[in-house]
Amino acid sequence: MFRSAVRNVGWPLTLQLALWWPLLLGSAWPQATVGLTALRSAVPLLCTENHQAARTRVRGTGVIADSGGTLLTAAHVIQEARSECTLSVLIPDDEWSRFRQLHAFLIRDCRLHLSLDLAVCRIRPAESSRDWGYLRPARIRARVAVPGEGVWITAFTGWGLAPLTRSGHIMGRQIYQRRDGCYCDFATDITAAEGMSGSPVIADHGEVIGVLTLAGARKFRGVSFGASFEEAAAFLKAAGVSTTPDLPDVNGLPPARR
Repeated sequence: MFRSAVRNVGWPLTLQLALWWPLLLGSAWPQATVGLTALRSAVPLLCTENHQAARTRVRGTGVIADSGGTLLTAAHVIQEARSECTLSVLIPDDEWSRFRQLHAFLIRDCRLHLSLDLAVCRIRPAESSRDWGYLRPARIRARVAVPGEGVWITAFTGWGLAPLTRSGHIMGRQIYQRRDGCYCDFATDITAAEGMSGSPVIADHGEVIGVLTLAGARKFRGVSFGASFEEAAAFLKAAGVSTTPDLPDVNGLPPARR
C-alpha cells in the first residue's frame, strides 16, 4: 500500500510558485549534452513550508520513470519533508536548456524502501490535466553499475532551477553500510552537495541506472554513494515500475536480479 507523502494544496501552491519563480534562476546551465532524455526527466523537488511564511526551496532531485506520473527519488527526502512542508516537482515544457514554462505537479503517494533509501512516488498536475503531456520519462535500466564506467548526474541545488550536471565514474560496486542503517551499493567520484539527493545517475547510453542517496564526508569527502536499480529490482517491480530489458551482454556483465 502506498503511503501518503503530502497533503493536497492545489491552487495555492500554483500561485506561490508563480510568485516565487522570478527568484529561482541563477545557476549555470549544464555543460554536458549526453543523455538529453534523462536530463529532461530529472526534476527538482520543491518544499513549500506549511507554516505562515510558506517559503519554497529546492529539497532534492527526482527522475520521472514513466508517463503515468511515477517519480523515483531518495526516501529520506520524502521522510524529512512530511511534517514540515508540501512537496511538489516542476516539469519543463522542453529540454531544460530551452524551456519556456514550468508545470507544477504535486507529490501524492510514496512507497519507501528504507534500507536502500529509495522512494517510488506518484505525482499529478497541480492545475491542468493537459500538463500530463509534458512528462518525458527516463529510460530506467536495472543493471550492474560497472566500476570504472563513465556516468553523469543531473541535480538541482540551492535556489536555482537550472540543472547542474556533473560527470565522473563508478568507483566501486559493493555494499556500503551507512550510520543511519541504510546501505548503498555503488560509489562514484562525483562530489555531491545539498539538493543532489535522488539525482539520477546516467550511463553513457543515456540510461538511468540508479540515484544518489548520500554525500561522502571526512575520509570519503569527494565521493558520493547511491542505490542502483539493479539492487532495487524487486522493489521497483512490486511498485509497478518498468525497467528497460537487459541489452545483449557485450561487457560480460551478469544479468540484473529480478
